[in-house]
Amino acid sequence: DTTPPPEVLLSPNEGSNCELLVQAIVGARGFELPPFRSSDLYEDQLYTAPIPALSKVQTGDIIGLTKRDKKGFWGIHMGILVAGQNGEIRIIHNARHQGAARIQSLSVAMQYPEHEKPAWIKRPIIPNPGKFDPEGLRNIGLDFLIP
Repeated sequence: DTTPPPEVLLSPNEGSNCELLVQAIVGARGFELPPFRSSDLYEDQLYTAPIPALSKVQTGDIIGLTKRDKKGFWGIHMGILVAGQNGEIRIIHNARHQGAARIQSLSVAMQYPEHEKPAWIKRPIIPNPGKFDPEGLRNIGLDFLIP
């Protein structure tokens, strides 16, 4: 799982993991995000801002999902949130339990024991127009994420 994030946009199911997919999408949307692990992202206060509740989610926010009884923030599963109409929230994530990157309802994703509850939600806040890559997002069918 060492594919450079921009290459993940060419083939998100090859050599990727949840962290690389999140980094690739955040960068392609024109934001800066270092190669954070889930615990780093939880602690970060420079590149991201915490979002207090699912009711405050915006498209492009990053969520960490975990087992209900997990302690700590290491090894949390990450994905990108998509806020829809009527309060529906979807997640774009590398769903290893399903063998590929997926877009699915957050409520469906949270039915898996590894993803039972949100550990944190963070919003990228540092723009980096040099990383903006609308073609990369279109390439993997995520053109609706182009700001």
